[in-house]
Amino acid sequence: MNAIWEFIQQQLATNQLFGGGLILMVTGGLLAYFREVPERIWQWLRRCWLLEIDILDRDPAFEWIDKWLAQHTYSQHRARSLTVKTVSVDYTERQADPTMDARPRILFSPAPGEHIFFYRGRLVILNRERPKPDGNNSQSLSVRESFSIHIFSRDRNIARQLLEDARDVAVPAGDNRLAIHRASYSSWDEQMKRLPRPPESVVLRAGLMESLIDDVRDFLGRRNWYIERGIPYRRGYLLYGPPGTGKSSAVLAIASALKMDIAILSLANSSLDDDDLCQLLSNCPVNSIVLIEDIDCVFVERKATEDKANKLTFSGLLNAIDGVAAGEGRILFATTNHIERLDPALIRPGRIDRKELIGYANQEQLRRLFVRFFGDDDPSMADYFAESLVEGTLPMSAVQTYLIQHADSADDALLDLDELIAEGARQIDEDTSSDKGSEILAATNPG
Repeated sequence: MNAIWEFIQQQLATNQLFGGGLILMVTGGLLAYFREVPERIWQWLRRCWLLEIDILDRDPAFEWIDKWLAQHTYSQHRARSLTVKTVSVDYTERQADPTMDARPRILFSPAPGEHIFFYRGRLVILNRERPKPDGNNSQSLSVRESFSIHIFSRDRNIARQLLEDARDVAVPAGDNRLAIHRASYSSWDEQMKRLPRPPESVVLRAGLMESLIDDVRDFLGRRNWYIERGIPYRRGYLLYGPPGTGKSSAVLAIASALKMDIAILSLANSSLDDDDLCQLLSNCPVNSIVLIEDIDCVFVERKATEDKANKLTFSGLLNAIDGVAAGEGRILFATTNHIERLDPALIRPGRIDRKELIGYANQEQLRRLFVRFFGDDDPSMADYFAESLVEGTLPMSAVQTYLIQHADSADDALLDLDELIAEGARQIDEDTSSDKGSEILAATNPG
Protein backbone atom coordinates (compact mmCIF):
# COMPACT_ATOMS: atom_id res chain seq x y z
CA MET A 1 0.00 0.00 0.00
CA ASN A 2 2.90 2.36 0.88
CA ALA A 3 4.51 1.61 -2.45
CA ILE A 4 1.33 2.58 -4.31
CA TRP A 5 1.06 5.84 -2.40
CA GLU A 6 4.76 6.67 -3.05
CA PHE A 7 4.18 5.98 -6.77
CA ILE A 8 1.21 8.36 -6.87
CA GLN A 9 3.21 11.08 -5.06
CA GLN A 10 6.12 10.67 -7.50
CA GLN A 11 3.78 10.89 -10.51
CA LEU A 12 2.10 14.00 -9.14
CA ALA A 13 5.51 15.65 -8.63
CA THR A 14 7.02 14.75 -12.02
CA ASN A 15 4.09 13.95 -14.40
CA GLN A 16 1.82 16.96 -15.09
CA LEU A 17 -0.48 14.91 -17.37
CA PHE A 18 -1.12 12.36 -14.60
CA GLY A 19 -1.70 15.07 -12.03
CA GLY A 20 -4.08 17.01 -14.22
CA GLY A 21 -6.04 13.89 -15.13
CA LEU A 22 -6.36 12.83 -11.51
CA ILE A 23 -7.59 16.27 -10.50
CA LEU A 24 -10.16 16.28 -13.29
CA MET A 25 -11.35 12.80 -12.31
CA VAL A 26 -11.75 13.69 -8.65
CA THR A 27 -13.42 17.01 -9.46
CA GLY A 28 -15.85 15.36 -11.89
CA GLY A 29 -16.74 12.69 -9.36
CA LEU A 30 -17.45 15.30 -6.68
CA LEU A 31 -19.58 17.36 -9.06
CA ALA A 32 -21.55 14.29 -10.12
CA TYR A 33 -22.10 13.35 -6.48
CA PHE A 34 -23.21 16.81 -5.40
CA ARG A 35 -25.42 17.16 -8.48
CA GLU A 36 -27.52 14.29 -7.11
CA VAL A 37 -27.81 15.88 -3.67
CA PRO A 38 -30.82 18.12 -4.53
CA GLU A 39 -32.59 15.15 -6.10
CA ARG A 40 -31.86 13.02 -3.04
CA ILE A 41 -33.12 15.80 -0.77
CA TRP A 42 -36.30 16.14 -2.88
CA GLN A 43 -36.92 12.39 -2.76
CA TRP A 44 -36.45 12.44 1.01
CA LEU A 45 -38.89 15.34 1.34
CA ARG A 46 -41.42 13.51 -0.88
CA ARG A 47 -41.26 10.43 1.31
CA CYS A 48 -41.62 12.41 4.52
CA TRP A 49 -43.91 15.30 3.63
CA LEU A 50 -45.89 14.42 0.51
CA LEU A 51 -48.98 12.25 0.13
CA GLU A 52 -49.65 10.93 -3.37
CA ILE A 53 -53.02 9.60 -4.56
CA ASP A 54 -53.82 8.14 -7.99
CA ILE A 55 -57.48 7.71 -9.00
CA LEU A 56 -58.56 6.10 -12.28
CA ASP A 57 -61.85 7.06 -13.87
CA ARG A 58 -63.11 3.47 -13.66
CA ASP A 59 -63.30 3.90 -9.88
CA PRO A 60 -66.32 5.71 -8.37
CA ALA A 61 -63.92 7.98 -6.46
CA PHE A 62 -63.01 9.66 -9.77
CA GLU A 63 -66.58 10.94 -10.16
CA TRP A 64 -66.58 12.03 -6.50
CA ILE A 65 -63.45 14.12 -6.99
CA ASP A 66 -64.75 15.58 -10.25
CA LYS A 67 -68.01 16.75 -8.63
CA TRP A 68 -66.18 18.03 -5.54
CA LEU A 69 -63.76 20.04 -7.68
CA ALA A 70 -66.68 21.62 -9.56
CA GLN A 71 -67.84 23.12 -6.24
CA HIS A 72 -64.37 24.08 -5.00
CA THR A 73 -63.39 27.76 -4.82
CA TYR A 74 -60.43 27.08 -7.08
CA SER A 75 -62.66 25.89 -9.96
CA GLN A 76 -65.26 28.60 -9.42
CA HIS A 77 -62.91 31.61 -9.21
CA ARG A 78 -59.19 30.98 -9.85
CA ALA A 79 -58.71 28.16 -12.37
CA ARG A 80 -57.96 29.23 -15.94
CA SER A 81 -57.91 25.79 -17.58
CA LEU A 82 -61.38 24.30 -17.28
CA THR A 83 -63.59 21.43 -18.40
CA VAL A 84 -67.26 22.33 -18.90
CA LYS A 85 -70.10 20.22 -17.50
CA THR A 86 -73.83 20.93 -17.72
CA VAL A 87 -76.47 19.87 -15.20
CA SER A 88 -80.16 19.95 -16.08
CA VAL A 89 -82.70 21.40 -13.67
CA ASP A 90 -85.26 18.77 -12.74
CA TYR A 91 -89.03 19.21 -12.56
CA THR A 92 -89.24 19.37 -8.75
CA GLU A 93 -86.83 22.33 -8.62
CA ARG A 94 -88.81 24.15 -11.28
CA GLN A 95 -92.05 23.57 -9.38
CA ALA A 96 -90.54 24.78 -6.13
CA ASP A 97 -89.44 28.05 -7.75
CA PRO A 98 -91.41 28.82 -10.95
CA THR A 99 -89.45 32.06 -11.46
CA MET A 100 -86.06 30.35 -11.51
CA ASP A 101 -83.88 30.08 -14.61
CA ALA A 102 -84.75 26.58 -15.84
CA ARG A 103 -81.95 26.37 -18.37
CA PRO A 104 -79.16 23.79 -17.71
CA ARG A 105 -76.58 24.94 -15.18
CA ILE A 106 -72.98 25.35 -16.28
CA LEU A 107 -70.29 23.88 -14.04
CA PHE A 108 -66.52 24.08 -14.35
CA SER A 109 -64.01 21.49 -13.22
CA PRO A 110 -60.24 21.52 -13.80
CA ALA A 111 -59.18 20.56 -17.33
CA PRO A 112 -56.32 18.15 -18.04
CA GLY A 113 -53.06 19.58 -16.73
CA GLU A 114 -51.59 20.73 -13.41
CA HIS A 115 -53.63 22.64 -10.83
CA ILE A 116 -52.51 24.08 -7.47
CA PHE A 117 -54.86 24.97 -4.61
CA PHE A 118 -55.24 24.61 -0.85
CA TYR A 119 -57.30 22.11 1.11
CA ARG A 120 -57.66 22.47 4.89
CA GLY A 121 -54.56 24.65 4.92
CA ARG A 122 -52.43 22.15 2.96
CA LEU A 123 -50.97 22.78 -0.47
CA VAL A 124 -52.43 20.43 -3.09
CA ILE A 125 -51.03 19.79 -6.58
CA LEU A 126 -53.57 18.03 -8.80
CA ASN A 127 -52.79 16.59 -12.23
CA ARG A 128 -55.63 15.54 -14.47
CA GLU A 129 -54.51 13.31 -17.31
CA ARG A 130 -56.55 12.54 -20.41
CA PRO A 131 -54.90 10.37 -23.08
CA LYS A 132 -55.04 11.83 -26.57
CA PRO A 133 -56.50 9.82 -29.46
CA ASP A 134 -54.13 7.63 -31.40
CA GLY A 135 -52.58 9.60 -34.26
CA ASN A 136 -53.23 6.70 -36.63
CA ASN A 137 -56.92 6.66 -35.80
CA SER A 138 -59.31 9.59 -35.83
CA GLN A 139 -61.28 8.04 -32.96
CA SER A 140 -60.00 6.97 -29.56
CA LEU A 141 -61.08 3.43 -28.81
CA SER A 142 -60.72 3.69 -25.04
CA VAL A 143 -60.30 7.18 -23.60
CA ARG A 144 -59.40 6.99 -19.90
CA GLU A 145 -58.80 9.77 -17.42
CA SER A 146 -57.05 9.83 -14.08
CA PHE A 147 -56.37 12.19 -11.19
CA SER A 148 -52.95 12.34 -9.56
CA ILE A 149 -53.19 14.28 -6.29
CA HIS A 150 -50.16 15.41 -4.23
CA ILE A 151 -50.85 16.80 -0.74
CA PHE A 152 -48.06 18.46 1.28
CA SER A 153 -48.74 16.84 4.64
CA ARG A 154 -47.37 14.06 6.81
CA ASP A 155 -50.85 13.20 8.09
CA ARG A 156 -52.36 10.40 6.00
CA ASN A 157 -55.79 11.18 7.42
CA ILE A 158 -55.94 14.36 5.33
CA ALA A 159 -56.13 12.22 2.19
CA ARG A 160 -59.02 10.25 3.65
CA GLN A 161 -60.76 13.48 4.68
CA LEU A 162 -60.48 14.82 1.14
CA LEU A 163 -62.02 11.68 -0.33
CA GLU A 164 -64.77 11.66 2.31
CA ASP A 165 -65.61 15.29 1.57
CA ALA A 166 -65.77 14.47 -2.14
CA ARG A 167 -67.98 11.47 -1.44
CA ASP A 168 -70.36 13.60 0.65
CA VAL A 169 -70.76 16.01 -2.26
CA ALA A 170 -71.32 13.29 -4.87
CA VAL A 171 -73.27 10.83 -2.71
CA PRO A 172 -75.05 12.68 0.12
CA ALA A 173 -75.71 10.72 3.30
CA GLY A 174 -79.11 9.04 3.16
CA ASP A 175 -79.03 8.73 -0.63
CA ASN A 176 -80.65 5.33 -1.20
CA ARG A 177 -80.55 5.39 -5.00
CA LEU A 178 -79.32 2.37 -6.93
CA ALA A 179 -76.21 2.62 -9.08
CA ILE A 180 -76.73 1.42 -12.65
CA HIS A 181 -73.49 0.15 -14.19
CA ARG A 182 -72.88 -0.56 -17.87
CA ALA A 183 -70.12 -2.53 -19.50
CA SER A 184 -67.46 -0.46 -21.28
CA TYR A 185 -64.91 -2.62 -23.06
CA SER A 186 -63.60 -4.98 -20.35
CA SER A 187 -64.61 -2.86 -17.33
CA TRP A 188 -67.73 -1.44 -15.71
CA ASP A 189 -68.71 2.23 -15.58
CA GLU A 190 -71.40 3.74 -13.38
CA GLN A 191 -73.89 5.24 -15.80
CA MET A 192 -76.47 6.75 -13.49
CA LYS A 193 -78.25 6.64 -10.15
CA ARG A 194 -81.95 5.89 -9.96
CA LEU A 195 -84.54 5.69 -7.23
CA PRO A 196 -85.35 2.22 -5.89
CA ARG A 197 -88.57 0.54 -6.94
CA PRO A 198 -90.73 -0.95 -4.18
CA PRO A 199 -91.34 -4.68 -4.79
CA GLU A 200 -95.08 -4.23 -4.33
CA SER A 201 -95.14 -1.84 -7.29
CA VAL A 202 -94.32 -4.71 -9.67
CA VAL A 203 -97.47 -6.83 -9.61
CA LEU A 204 -96.44 -10.38 -10.50
CA ARG A 205 -98.56 -13.45 -9.86
CA ALA A 206 -99.19 -14.05 -6.17
CA GLY A 207 -96.07 -14.94 -4.17
CA LEU A 208 -93.59 -14.85 -7.05
CA MET A 209 -91.87 -11.60 -6.14
CA GLU A 210 -91.50 -12.63 -2.52
CA SER A 211 -90.18 -16.03 -3.59
CA LEU A 212 -87.52 -14.52 -5.85
CA ILE A 213 -86.39 -12.04 -3.20
CA ASP A 214 -86.15 -14.80 -0.58
CA ASP A 215 -84.25 -17.01 -3.03
CA VAL A 216 -81.63 -14.32 -3.75
CA ARG A 217 -81.37 -13.39 -0.06
CA ASP A 218 -80.88 -17.06 0.84
CA PHE A 219 -78.11 -17.37 -1.76
CA LEU A 220 -76.31 -14.28 -0.45
CA GLY A 221 -76.33 -15.72 3.07
CA ARG A 222 -74.91 -19.14 2.15
CA ARG A 223 -71.44 -18.31 0.85
CA ASN A 224 -69.65 -20.55 3.35
CA TRP A 225 -72.11 -23.37 2.64
CA TYR A 226 -71.17 -23.28 -1.05
CA ILE A 227 -67.44 -23.08 -0.33
CA GLU A 228 -67.48 -25.97 2.17
CA ARG A 229 -69.11 -28.24 -0.40
CA GLY A 230 -66.96 -27.11 -3.31
CA ILE A 231 -69.94 -25.74 -5.26
CA PRO A 232 -69.34 -22.68 -7.46
CA TYR A 233 -70.79 -19.75 -5.58
CA ARG A 234 -72.98 -18.17 -8.25
CA ARG A 235 -76.62 -18.29 -9.21
CA GLY A 236 -78.52 -17.63 -12.41
CA TYR A 237 -82.16 -16.75 -13.07
CA LEU A 238 -84.14 -16.58 -16.31
CA LEU A 239 -87.32 -14.53 -16.50
CA TYR A 240 -89.23 -15.25 -19.69
CA GLY A 241 -92.56 -14.26 -21.16
CA PRO A 242 -94.22 -11.80 -23.57
CA PRO A 243 -93.04 -8.18 -23.86
CA GLY A 244 -94.35 -5.71 -21.30
CA THR A 245 -95.06 -8.24 -18.55
CA GLY A 246 -92.57 -6.79 -16.06
CA LYS A 247 -89.40 -8.88 -16.38
CA SER A 248 -86.86 -6.05 -16.19
CA SER A 249 -88.99 -4.19 -13.63
CA ALA A 250 -88.95 -7.30 -11.46
CA VAL A 251 -85.13 -7.31 -11.46
CA LEU A 252 -85.08 -3.65 -10.43
CA ALA A 253 -87.56 -4.35 -7.62
CA ILE A 254 -85.50 -7.33 -6.38
CA ALA A 255 -82.33 -5.20 -6.36
CA SER A 256 -84.20 -2.44 -4.51
CA ALA A 257 -85.48 -4.85 -1.86
CA LEU A 258 -81.97 -6.19 -1.25
CA LYS A 259 -80.28 -2.76 -1.51
CA MET A 260 -78.14 -3.92 -4.42
CA ASP A 261 -77.02 -2.19 -7.60
CA ILE A 262 -77.55 -3.39 -11.18
CA ALA A 263 -74.87 -4.06 -13.79
CA ILE A 264 -76.42 -4.16 -17.28
CA LEU A 265 -74.56 -6.26 -19.84
CA SER A 266 -75.47 -5.91 -23.51
CA LEU A 267 -74.30 -8.86 -25.57
CA ALA A 268 -74.94 -6.84 -28.73
CA ASN A 269 -72.11 -4.43 -27.88
CA SER A 270 -70.01 -4.23 -31.05
CA SER A 271 -66.74 -3.99 -29.10
CA LEU A 272 -67.37 -7.11 -27.02
CA ASP A 273 -65.33 -10.27 -27.54
CA ASP A 274 -64.91 -13.49 -25.54
CA ASP A 275 -62.04 -12.14 -23.41
CA ASP A 276 -63.92 -8.94 -22.59
CA LEU A 277 -67.03 -10.88 -21.56
CA CYS A 278 -65.02 -13.22 -19.34
CA GLN A 279 -63.30 -10.25 -17.71
CA LEU A 280 -66.62 -8.48 -17.12
CA LEU A 281 -68.38 -11.46 -15.53
CA SER A 282 -65.38 -12.34 -13.37
CA ASN A 283 -65.10 -8.77 -12.03
CA CYS A 284 -68.67 -7.64 -11.50
CA PRO A 285 -69.30 -4.50 -9.44
CA VAL A 286 -69.53 -5.32 -5.76
CA ASN A 287 -73.05 -5.79 -4.38
CA SER A 288 -74.59 -5.84 -7.86
CA ILE A 289 -76.99 -8.00 -9.84
CA VAL A 290 -75.88 -8.63 -13.43
CA LEU A 291 -78.74 -8.20 -15.91
CA ILE A 292 -78.65 -9.47 -19.50
CA GLU A 293 -81.80 -8.36 -21.29
CA ASP A 294 -83.14 -10.15 -24.38
CA ILE A 295 -80.50 -12.86 -24.21
CA ASP A 296 -82.14 -14.59 -27.19
CA CYS A 297 -81.32 -11.76 -29.58
CA VAL A 298 -77.62 -12.55 -30.07
CA PHE A 299 -77.46 -16.29 -30.72
CA VAL A 300 -80.00 -18.57 -32.40
CA GLU A 301 -79.10 -22.26 -32.55
CA ARG A 302 -75.54 -21.38 -31.47
CA LYS A 303 -75.10 -19.08 -34.47
CA ALA A 304 -74.85 -15.33 -34.38
CA THR A 305 -77.93 -13.45 -35.54
CA GLU A 306 -77.65 -11.43 -38.75
CA ASP A 307 -77.50 -8.09 -36.93
CA LYS A 308 -74.79 -9.22 -34.51
CA ALA A 309 -71.77 -6.96 -35.00
CA ASN A 310 -69.38 -8.09 -32.25
CA LYS A 311 -66.82 -10.89 -31.95
CA LEU A 312 -68.55 -12.82 -29.20
CA THR A 313 -68.98 -16.57 -29.72
CA PHE A 314 -71.53 -18.92 -28.21
CA SER A 315 -68.84 -21.03 -26.53
CA GLY A 316 -67.32 -17.84 -25.13
CA LEU A 317 -70.67 -16.91 -23.61
CA LEU A 318 -71.04 -20.34 -21.98
CA ASN A 319 -67.49 -20.25 -20.56
CA ALA A 320 -67.95 -16.73 -19.21
CA ILE A 321 -71.11 -17.77 -17.35
CA ASP A 322 -69.76 -20.89 -15.67
CA GLY A 323 -66.29 -21.72 -17.02
CA VAL A 324 -63.11 -22.19 -14.98
CA ALA A 325 -62.45 -18.43 -14.96
CA ALA A 326 -66.08 -17.45 -14.17
CA GLY A 327 -66.52 -15.11 -11.23
CA GLU A 328 -67.66 -16.19 -7.76
CA GLY A 329 -70.47 -14.59 -5.79
CA ARG A 330 -72.26 -13.49 -8.94
CA ILE A 331 -76.02 -13.18 -9.32
CA LEU A 332 -77.13 -13.22 -12.95
CA PHE A 333 -80.61 -12.39 -14.22
CA ALA A 334 -81.39 -12.91 -17.91
CA THR A 335 -84.63 -12.00 -19.66
CA THR A 336 -86.13 -13.19 -22.92
CA ASN A 337 -89.39 -12.90 -24.81
CA HIS A 338 -88.74 -16.21 -26.60
CA ILE A 339 -87.46 -18.99 -24.39
CA GLU A 340 -87.94 -21.46 -27.25
CA ARG A 341 -85.10 -19.76 -29.12
CA LEU A 342 -82.56 -20.41 -26.38
CA ASP A 343 -80.14 -23.30 -26.69
CA PRO A 344 -80.65 -25.87 -23.90
CA ALA A 345 -76.94 -25.63 -23.06
CA LEU A 346 -77.34 -21.96 -22.21
CA ILE A 347 -80.15 -22.45 -19.70
CA ARG A 348 -79.16 -25.75 -18.14
CA PRO A 349 -78.80 -25.95 -14.32
CA GLY A 350 -75.51 -24.46 -13.23
CA ARG A 351 -75.85 -21.64 -15.71
CA ILE A 352 -79.53 -20.87 -15.11
CA ASP A 353 -80.69 -22.33 -11.79
CA ARG A 354 -84.23 -21.01 -11.79
CA LYS A 355 -86.62 -20.19 -14.63
CA GLU A 356 -89.82 -18.23 -14.08
CA LEU A 357 -92.59 -17.35 -16.52
CA ILE A 358 -93.72 -13.73 -16.27
CA GLY A 359 -96.92 -13.98 -18.25
CA TYR A 360 -99.99 -11.94 -19.04
CA ALA A 361 -102.03 -10.64 -16.15
CA ASN A 362 -104.43 -12.93 -14.33
CA GLN A 363 -107.48 -11.72 -12.41
CA GLU A 364 -105.65 -11.60 -9.10
CA GLN A 365 -102.96 -9.36 -10.59
CA LEU A 366 -105.55 -7.11 -12.23
CA ARG A 367 -107.35 -6.68 -8.93
CA ARG A 368 -104.14 -5.90 -7.01
CA LEU A 369 -103.04 -3.32 -9.56
CA PHE A 370 -106.43 -1.57 -9.41
CA VAL A 371 -106.24 -1.46 -5.61
CA ARG A 372 -102.71 -0.04 -5.81
CA PHE A 373 -104.00 2.86 -7.90
CA PHE A 374 -107.32 3.57 -6.18
CA GLY A 375 -107.20 1.89 -2.78
CA ASP A 376 -109.45 -0.78 -1.35
CA ASP A 377 -112.25 1.37 0.04
CA ASP A 378 -114.76 -0.32 -2.28
CA PRO A 379 -113.56 -3.88 -3.02
CA SER A 380 -116.41 -4.40 -5.47
CA MET A 381 -114.85 -1.90 -7.88
CA ALA A 382 -111.57 -3.84 -8.02
CA ASP A 383 -113.51 -7.09 -8.46
CA TYR A 384 -115.56 -5.60 -11.32
CA PHE A 385 -112.39 -4.32 -13.01
CA ALA A 386 -110.67 -7.72 -12.84
CA GLU A 387 -113.73 -9.73 -13.89
CA SER A 388 -114.46 -7.47 -16.86
CA LEU A 389 -111.15 -8.30 -18.54
CA VAL A 390 -110.21 -11.61 -20.12
CA GLU A 391 -107.59 -13.27 -17.97
CA GLY A 392 -104.23 -13.96 -19.62
CA THR A 393 -104.63 -11.55 -22.54
CA LEU A 394 -103.03 -8.31 -21.35
CA PRO A 395 -99.46 -7.42 -20.38
CA MET A 396 -99.23 -5.53 -17.12
CA SER A 397 -97.62 -2.59 -18.92
CA ALA A 398 -100.81 -2.08 -20.97
CA VAL A 399 -103.03 -2.24 -17.88
CA GLN A 400 -100.76 0.13 -15.98
CA THR A 401 -100.74 2.63 -18.86
CA TYR A 402 -104.54 2.54 -18.98
CA LEU A 403 -104.85 3.15 -15.23
CA ILE A 404 -102.37 6.02 -15.37
CA GLN A 405 -104.57 7.67 -17.99
CA HIS A 406 -107.55 7.40 -15.63
CA ALA A 407 -105.64 7.92 -12.37
CA ASP A 408 -107.89 10.81 -11.30
CA SER A 409 -111.09 8.76 -11.19
CA ALA A 410 -111.74 5.10 -10.48
CA ASP A 411 -115.24 5.53 -11.93
CA ASP A 412 -113.81 6.70 -15.26
CA ALA A 413 -111.42 3.75 -15.27
CA LEU A 414 -114.40 1.40 -15.02
CA LEU A 415 -116.53 3.26 -17.57
CA ASP A 416 -113.91 3.20 -20.34
CA LEU A 417 -113.02 -0.47 -20.06
CA ASP A 418 -113.99 -1.13 -23.68
CA GLU A 419 -110.65 0.34 -24.69
CA LEU A 420 -108.74 -2.16 -22.57
CA ILE A 421 -110.99 -5.07 -23.57
CA ALA A 422 -110.27 -4.29 -27.23
CA GLU A 423 -106.56 -4.30 -26.48
CA GLY A 424 -106.89 -7.77 -24.96
CA ALA A 425 -108.80 -9.05 -28.00
CA ARG A 426 -106.12 -7.66 -30.32
CA GLN A 427 -103.45 -9.39 -28.25
CA ILE A 428 -105.30 -12.73 -28.56
CA ASP A 429 -105.41 -12.33 -32.35
CA GLU A 430 -101.67 -11.58 -32.48
CA ASP A 431 -100.82 -14.57 -30.32
CA THR A 432 -103.03 -16.85 -32.45
CA SER A 433 -101.38 -15.62 -35.64
CA SER A 434 -97.96 -16.11 -34.10
CA ASP A 435 -98.83 -19.68 -33.06
CA LYS A 436 -100.08 -20.50 -36.57
CA GLY A 437 -96.91 -19.05 -38.05
CA SER A 438 -94.81 -21.24 -35.77
CA GLU A 439 -96.79 -24.32 -36.77
CA ILE A 440 -96.33 -23.54 -40.48
CA LEU A 441 -92.60 -22.96 -39.97
CA ALA A 442 -92.25 -26.26 -38.09
CA ALA A 443 -94.14 -28.11 -40.83
CA THR A 444 -91.90 -26.72 -43.57
CA ASN A 445 -88.76 -27.43 -41.57
CA PRO A 446 -89.32 -30.91 -40.10
CA GLY A 447 -85.65 -31.34 -39.27
